[in-house]
Amino acid sequence: MKQSIVGLKLLRHLAASGLRIFTVQQAKEATRELNLNLDYTTQALHHLVKEHWITRLKKGVYAFSAESGFGEPPHDFEIAMALVTPCAMSHWTAMHHHHLTQQIPNTIFAITPSSTSIPRLIPKEKYHFIKIKQESYFGIEKVWIGEAQVQMTDPERTLLDGLMSPEFCGDFQEVLHAFKMHYNQMSIERIIQYALKLDHSVVKRLGWILEKLGIEESRLQELLHFPVKGYRKLEPSGPLKGPYNKKWMIQENIGV
Repeated sequence: MKQSIVGLKLLRHLAASGLRIFTVQQAKEATRELNLNLDYTTQALHHLVKEHWITRLKKGVYAFSAESGFGEPPHDFEIAMALVTPCAMSHWTAMHHHHLTQQIPNTIFAITPSSTSIPRLIPKEKYHFIKIKQESYFGIEKVWIGEAQVQMTDPERTLLDGLMSPEFCGDFQEVLHAFKMHYNQMSIERIIQYALKLDHSVVKRLGWILEKLGIEESRLQELLHFPVKGYRKLEPSGPLKGPYNKKWMIQENIGV
């Protein structure tokens, strides 16, 4: 009974502070502010999980459940950011957010330079974290999803992620369609500078695509003269077939 009373007081206090996901440390700080016995904190949290007031996301991190009645439960993107820190919603998830696709992915995709271990309690098919190098963790903006502020790759970075890993964006044709429909809304200069910091293959794929979309060659000089050894496949997972484009050092392996 004591744990239940302490737990509900904690939940009210945390909810009033605007928290929907919280740590054990934050719960202990709330306990102090309420002048409650710190010894009851861990037991209270255990009781709240057992009674489905909160959900344990990982060690030391909890989220309000939909059944708690304390406002809206945390958005799935907030949960992703709590599971792996730092991370940013990316690939197909970001494509849908930026209206680059009409398809709605069932899996939430995110990039992170950190460890991607997901607790056993979390359905692995719901979240897919893609490990990247620290120096590649850029092109990220803060966006509001309802009441939640989350990290999301911007449109230019999202399209480039599609050129590197189209399997996480539907497929390569879906990425090409996104370019065709939205290239006039993106910053050509920004996407070029991003590409130059990412990968040799994506530089040449981007140059090939932008030229096909009618972007003036004078704007593509950095991509055109970027040095590479050997040809790169246009579609990363496509066959080693198709004509060779010497200008862009690209094997045009789509539709073959």
